[in-house]
Amino acid sequence: MIKKYTIFFSLLSVIFGQISMSDINKLSNEQLDLIRSELQGQSDSSITNDKKDNISNVIEAVDIQATSDIDTNPYFGYNYFKRDINFFDNIPTPSDFKLGPGDELTISLWGETNSREKFVINKEGLIYYENIGFINLSNKTLEEAELVLVEELSRIYSTLKDKDTTTKLMLELGQLKSINVYFSGQVENPGINLVHPFSDVFSAIIQAGGVKNNGSLRKIQIIRSNQVIDVVDFYSFFIKGENNFSNIRIIDGDVIHIPEVSIRAETKGELLEIGFFEMLASESVLDLVNYAGGFSERASSYGILDIIIPVSERSSDDNAITSMNLNLKEAKNTTITNGLILTVLPIGEVETKVEILGRVKFPGRYPASGTLKEVLNLAGGFDDPLYRKTIRDDGIVVLRKNEKQFYGSEFTIPYNESEKFNLVPGDKIFIYENNLYGNLFSIAVTGQVNKRGNFQLKSGMTVSDAIDLAEGFSPLANRDGITVTEIFTFIDDSGDVIEEKNIVNDATLDFELANGSVINVVPLENVVSVEGNVYNPGLITYSRAKTVNKYINLAGGPKPNTLSTKIYVKRANGRIKKVTLLQGIGTIVKPGDTIFVPVDPDPQEFDITAFISDIATTLANIAAILVIVDNQNN
Repeated sequence: MIKKYTIFFSLLSVIFGQISMSDINKLSNEQLDLIRSELQGQSDSSITNDKKDNISNVIEAVDIQATSDIDTNPYFGYNYFKRDINFFDNIPTPSDFKLGPGDELTISLWGETNSREKFVINKEGLIYYENIGFINLSNKTLEEAELVLVEELSRIYSTLKDKDTTTKLMLELGQLKSINVYFSGQVENPGINLVHPFSDVFSAIIQAGGVKNNGSLRKIQIIRSNQVIDVVDFYSFFIKGENNFSNIRIIDGDVIHIPEVSIRAETKGELLEIGFFEMLASESVLDLVNYAGGFSERASSYGILDIIIPVSERSSDDNAITSMNLNLKEAKNTTITNGLILTVLPIGEVETKVEILGRVKFPGRYPASGTLKEVLNLAGGFDDPLYRKTIRDDGIVVLRKNEKQFYGSEFTIPYNESEKFNLVPGDKIFIYENNLYGNLFSIAVTGQVNKRGNFQLKSGMTVSDAIDLAEGFSPLANRDGITVTEIFTFIDDSGDVIEEKNIVNDATLDFELANGSVINVVPLENVVSVEGNVYNPGLITYSRAKTVNKYINLAGGPKPNTLSTKIYVKRANGRIKKVTLLQGIGTIVKPGDTIFVPVDPDPQEFDITAFISDIATTLANIAAILVIVDNQNN
């Protein structure tokens, strides 16, 4: 029952909102209410047929996905033979290999003579050597054949047998003849098969296409001259890696017989390998467990045996299967019969956790031990003063199962009372968003944009979205020089609020923003912008040590009616400096600065008399100051 509803709850997000488990902290208040209502209405009468069908379809789809990667052959061991054999050419020649018709030999001589010739043994086991005649090499090992050739060729090359052996001979195998092996029984390609002469029983079966699913892997017979010379059990190889068959060399004319499986048992439940295993009459249920890889981590000490009664022993097919409980600690004494099914039971499904959904930083499952406050703090959010404001902490909802295992009890607890509320396993905790503080989530955009300021943060907002809200890049913006400063706050062990900053340099436009992020667009470093009442406004390449007036002149100079007393220089850092055209002679410009030359809104004709009067007054004031300073010095 518990497992059933655990699956149900895990699938709610899929069924009702297509919400991933990773986005569960982004659930809206309406979505949380929907999940609550579904959990509280899980009785058979409250779930409509449409929802039941929907849930069943989802569960079925999950089951299909979960089993899609499982080996399609449930019969253990047969896939070992589904291979291509192409490695024989790299295998050294066995010392006991016997030559026969069709084998290719290369005979090399050096010393008294130098030659290298190829020969193929004919069907009589002979090769023909010029000036000597036929030489019989049939059924000889390479070492034996070499001695025969030394003896025969010494009639032409006497030094082959000299004490000093000035002439040497070497015999090499070339292409080898395939040997005829007969396969009978449950093999994919019965009858005569041509196999490589170096084959053992394992590789020979592979070359014959493998064993059928009803063929034995444990009683394979090698028959030679109508006598069984060996019986091979491959399970020791499959399970333990013990190779006890490679020393059985297959020769021409051998018969490999694969009988049908006589006893086969099936495993289910909490075992590492689930499928069908061939068993011997002497083996027990414990052997079956070992063949299945042993118990899983959730296996209990108990299992169920389903035993098929042989047809000859049945009174009717209605009682063809009998079942019995089994203590797996005593399975060593329980023998195997054909068709037996062993199901290992899992340990009890005991609920030990609670689950938090909604407006916390880390939603999910937590140990049920402790109070509601302890679990909420573990999930984050409530111990973060900024994040806390976004949470409706006066209405934390806890759903609890009743004696019928339905979520029939509901509690609403304010956070300031959460330390008094003890949780029990299986509780579902719902944290709602405080809609009043939804606008607290914000970001700031500074630097080279057209509209600096603070903007509301929306879910999934990127740097590109923030730049759009700031009405785009300014002409001086370095689009590859965007930095994002992320601010994190937390409470240390002393209860103090700590603020930490994380600066992301060269942030991309698709970088996702968090609450409190500051986006700064730095200016281009090699240009200066001159705007306003000049003849050629625009960007000018930065040159070191140039003044405001120099850049104004490079922009064509000021036009008539320029307000020369209020020229503005906006630094790359956002600060603004006001200068006059006269002060601009000594004001150094920096990379990324913007110079603005305004128009005089109220131009006046130049009064030479007033200008001379102002100059005279200024000079008189300067003279008076100098006199005062001189008197003080005396």
